[in-house]
Amino acid sequence: MTTTTKTGKVYLNTVDQWLDSIPAADSEDFKEFAEITPSIIEIWVYAGIVGYQGTFNDLGRWVKMKYKKLDRRGILNSEISALHSDIQELRMAITSGEIKGDNGAARLAALEKELRSHIEVSERINKSTDKRGLVLAGADRVMRELSSIFKDDPQFAEPIENAINASWAKIYSEVSNA
Repeated sequence: MTTTTKTGKVYLNTVDQWLDSIPAADSEDFKEFAEITPSIIEIWVYAGIVGYQGTFNDLGRWVKMKYKKLDRRGILNSEISALHSDIQELRMAITSGEIKGDNGAARLAALEKELRSHIEVSERINKSTDKRGLVLAGADRVMRELSSIFKDDPQFAEPIENAINASWAKIYSEVSNA
């Protein structure tokens, strides 16, 4: 989707247009955050705090286009699958007599230990990512509601915005260090 503004500037997506509409410091902070953060959900929540009104899909496409993200879960899952396959092949080799029982048992124990370790890491990544995503999404929802409630009252709008920004920084710091 291409958009042309009154000044003649052409935007290829809504995210670039939004980034040009916010203060330069916020735009740079957001880009830095998007570059170093592996979770698109966290990037989307942060964008919402900074005032992004576009869709999740638009932001997701923009992040994929601008920043290469390592799929840690995918890599770990493929390693788990490969280890499981190796264990099955080793068991068949032991059963068929290709590998001696005592030698095969030691290899089998080592592979099974490695597999359990990979599964444990995968579960830990999933739990921490899910927890962090849920906490940040809940905080984002509360902050958006507060902003919408007080948006028409100039007496409260700025203090609420400052409180939201401070709260967001504290919550993100706590959740990221947990």
